[in-house]
Amino acid sequence: MMEEYKKIVFLDIDGVCAGYEYLGTGRGYIDPNCIKRINKLSEVNAEIVISSSWGYDNGRTEKALRDCGLTLPIIGYTEHFHVDYLCRGNEIEKWLIDTFGGMATKYGGIYQNKDYEYVIFDDDCDMLYGQKDNFIQTNEALGITNEDIDKAINEK
Repeated sequence: MMEEYKKIVFLDIDGVCAGYEYLGTGRGYIDPNCIKRINKLSEVNAEIVISSSWGYDNGRTEKALRDCGLTLPIIGYTEHFHVDYLCRGNEIEKWLIDTFGGMATKYGGIYQNKDYEYVIFDDDCDMLYGQKDNFIQTNEALGITNEDIDKAINEK
């Protein structure tokens, strides 16, 4: 019998499920079609961790995602370091260490816990080398596609 892993999705907003610079507000807009695609991850019981600068806004991002139809549970947010020499990958690594005791490969944890796997959706490529097998780079002009979702569900 195959072991069941907790499925974590690190979700950026701009370039993944939102377009850029909407009506001069300095923020993009969330595309409901991208949210419909992300909801397909319910097939694998995925849970969301927001890994976007949008997440530091007292719940407005979560409300906007819910208003656009997101049904997956949001279980956390990565910490934003505000330091030039640290990247999004460092923020994700810290969340994994704080939550599960270590990073993981797409085949499960490689440190203390072996009960989770994760995927990162981001349009930027500032991830750590050890995260490359878990990273799906989206096209910032299109946002997340059905192909991106299928890759996350089917690659093992």
